[in-house]
Amino acid sequence: MAESSDNFCVLTEESFTVVVPRDQIVAHVGSTVTLPCWISPPENAEALEIRWYRHDQFSNPVLFYQHGKIQGVQEESYRNRSSLTLRSDQSGGLKDGDVSLRLEKLTVQDEGSFYCYVSGEKSYDSSKVVLKVTDPPESPESPDSPDPSDPWKAPFFIILICALLGLIGQILYTYRHKLTGKKQEDQNPKDGSMEKLIKKAVGEENIEELRKHAVQITIDRERSHPNLKVSKDYKIMRDAPGYKPTGEGFPYDLCAFGAQRFTSGRHYWEVLFTQKDTPPKHYWLIGVAKHDRSAFTPSSGSWFLCSDGDNGFYINSDTPVKLSLTPTPRPEQLGVLLDYDDGQLSFYNVKERKHLLTMSTRFTGSVVPLFNPGVGDQTPLVILDCPEPVESPVESSVESRVEIPVEIPVESSVPLLSNSLDV
Repeated sequence: MAESSDNFCVLTEESFTVVVPRDQIVAHVGSTVTLPCWISPPENAEALEIRWYRHDQFSNPVLFYQHGKIQGVQEESYRNRSSLTLRSDQSGGLKDGDVSLRLEKLTVQDEGSFYCYVSGEKSYDSSKVVLKVTDPPESPESPDSPDPSDPWKAPFFIILICALLGLIGQILYTYRHKLTGKKQEDQNPKDGSMEKLIKKAVGEENIEELRKHAVQITIDRERSHPNLKVSKDYKIMRDAPGYKPTGEGFPYDLCAFGAQRFTSGRHYWEVLFTQKDTPPKHYWLIGVAKHDRSAFTPSSGSWFLCSDGDNGFYINSDTPVKLSLTPTPRPEQLGVLLDYDDGQLSFYNVKERKHLLTMSTRFTGSVVPLFNPGVGDQTPLVILDCPEPVESPVESSVESRVEIPVEIPVESSVPLLSNSLDV
C-alpha cells in the first residue's frame, strides 16, 4: 500500500474496549518484546478478528488472526517474527481477552507505532502501542567501559537508580489518581482534550467541545458532478431526476467537493440526512479528499465513510473493508472532525452523541470536504451551519441544539430560490 494510504482505528458501542499501556515500550535491537493489548471487560477473543498493523499498513498487517487461527496475509518483514503471546504469567490468553503481540529479533525499523484492532459481530475497537528500539547494551568487557568493580562509576548502577526512582514515582502517581478518581489520560497537557474526543469509547460525546472547531462549509459548484442538483447557497444537494449511474454498486463519482481547503489545524462540520415527512437517507458518502484527487482510494487521496443502504457501512481503503457493525440507530446527523496535524478523520452520530469511528492517515497538501448524496433517496443531503457552542449545556436544551429542522422544497425545480435546489 502507498505511503499515504489509510489506516484507521474504529471505536464503537460499549461492548468492549481495546486497552494498551499508556507508556511506550522500550527494547533493544536483536531482543524479543511483548506489546501488551487486551479487551475490557475480559471476554473470550478466540472467535474475534485480531489485526496488528503499522501506521500505514492496515491491509498488510504485522499479524492477522481470524477464524480461530493466524492467517497468511502478512507484511513480509514480520514473517516468522510475530506471534500472539501472553502479556503476563497470570494472563489467560485469548480465552481471557489477551491479544498481545510478540516480536522477535527487533530491528531499528521496528521502532514506531503498532495498532491493535479487534473486531466482532457487535463491537470493534483499536488502540496504539508505541515501541522504542534502542541500541544493544555495551559489553562490560569493552575497553572503553568503566571499571565494573567500581559500582558508582558503572553506567548500569546509574540506570538502576533511575529505574527505581521512576518506578516509585509511577506507583505514587497511580495511587494518587486512584484516590481522586481522576483518569491519567486527562493529564496530558499537550493533547489531552483531543484524547478525550478521539479515544473515548463509552458515554456521551461532548458535541459542544467539537463545535468549538466548527467551520462553515459550502460546495465548490465548479467541481460538482453534472448530475447533482445543488442549492443556491451551495449547502444542499441530491441526485438529479432521471440520473442513472453506470455500473453496479454505489455511484462514487456523484460527488461534490467543499470550497474550503485545509492544510493544518482542526476543523469540524455537520451533515443532515433527515427532513420532515420524508424517509431518512440510506445512501451517502462523507469524508475528505486531496484537492487534486483522481480516484476514490486512500493512496490517491480520499478518505470517507459510505452508507450503502442495505449493504451496510464502508470505509474506503485500497483493499475494500466493510464495517462489521451497523450503527444503531442509523445516523440522522453526522459530525466530521478533521485533525490535519495528527492525521485523523473522525465521525460522530450527533443526535445520539456517539463517536462512530476514526480513520488515521498522513495528510499532505491541501484537503477539502467530500460529499455524495447517493441515488434514489427522497431526502437531500444538507450541510449544516453549526450553532455556537455552549460552555455548560443544560440537559433539557441538548436536543434543541442537536436537532436542527430544515425545510427544503426538494421537488421544486425553480432555480435560484434562497434555499431551493438549483437545477
